[in-house]
Amino acid sequence: MDQNIIGIFSGKGGVGKTTLTVNLSLALAQFNKNVLAIDTDFKMSGLGLHLGMYQFPVTIADVLLSEKNLLEAIYIHSSGIRIVPAPLYVKEIDTSKLKDILSAPFLSENFVILDSPPGLEKNVIDVMSACNSAIILTTPDIPAITDAIKITEKLKEMSIPIRGAVVNMNMKDSIELEDIEDVLGVNIIGVIPFDKDIKKSLSLRQPLLSFNPYSPASIEIKKIAAKIINEEFKPEKFLFLKRIIKGIKK
Repeated sequence: MDQNIIGIFSGKGGVGKTTLTVNLSLALAQFNKNVLAIDTDFKMSGLGLHLGMYQFPVTIADVLLSEKNLLEAIYIHSSGIRIVPAPLYVKEIDTSKLKDILSAPFLSENFVILDSPPGLEKNVIDVMSACNSAIILTTPDIPAITDAIKITEKLKEMSIPIRGAVVNMNMKDSIELEDIEDVLGVNIIGVIPFDKDIKKSLSLRQPLLSFNPYSPASIEIKKIAAKIINEEFKPEKFLFLKRIIKGIKK
């Protein structure tokens, strides 16, 4: 397998791109895949913060400025996730070199997950150009879906393969999934339900899959990971019982 660089894109902020990046990376790692998550959102960097990691002598900005090698910017979280963070405070960075940086030979046979900024500013276009494929993330509300349409159209214009859309924070009274697929023109590959454990995991700076691997959202993210690697997802035995026991322990 060559480099498999997947961009996570959304039309607006606050839909859960970083949360999906973190947990999808861990899910792929649990399928015994080599995974590297990279924060490419320089204005609202949050990948490291999501994991309780704050001190980074080297970031992706240093690599883009040709001051450091990508290997020097990789950090390993206690969960096993490998990340390349963005700096917490940064001025405008030229991201046009990102595609060349991600062609590094040591990334062969890796899944590289890019946590993209929202919208369609130049930085986002550079991230799109660096991808082999894309996932569109949206919440099931009209503002997010409307902006997701713009992302979809841009990806298609750039001939970047779209693996599918993921609907996050889905609830019973949300917009119908069939309607979301129709307006996006993209298949939905995952529906992550609204899950109170996500907020708890964020407050503890843990991936949801570590905090509660049996939660409904965790299971859905594992299903998405299985689709990405073309493997059948097999739910654990006694999942319902394990979910109850985990809830009692918390």
